Amino acid sequence: MTDKASVRLILSSDIEGEKQEHHFHGEWYRKGRTVYVRYSETDEEAGETRTLIRWRDGELHIARRGLVDSEQTFVAGVRRTGRYASPFVQFQMETDTEWLWMQCGNWRTDGERSGAEPPHEGDKPIDGELLPDLPMLLEWHYKMYVDGELTGQFKIKLQAERN
Repeated sequence: MTDKASVRLILSSDIEGEKQEHHFHGEWYRKGRTVYVRYSETDEEAGETRTLIRWRDGELHIARRGLVDSEQTFVAGVRRTGRYASPFVQFQMETDTEWLWMQCGNWRTDGERSGAEPPHEGDKPIDGELLPDLPMLLEWHYKMYVDGELTGQFKIKLQAERN
């Protein structure tokens, strides 16, 4: 099991039928059962934006820092408040997560239960616990609301593999 690795990332989105795919290089690391992915993206207009993704026990948290600062939290079946701020506009948003799923190595969980599935043949628990490892696949579907109004339906997939 690896606690830290350089990774290639594929971020796929389907926003109301409009599909996009972006490729990044980043860092994947684990502290206990918490998984983190960190990467930066550069845009000619917005400059550099640093993103930190944290997964723990069925909760996904995404923080973006740069010209645009935002925070979103996702838990299956739960509506959570987040925020968005740029030099031009600030607002609170809500995410209503319909589906949240992660698979790391042989460890898999979904938002309807926390913890690992029963170990698969060949898995090696550490301290009696099966820990996440690479490769990683994370997928979540949600509706976003601003001022109580639905602004979009999103399907996002993040894949991470060792460089």
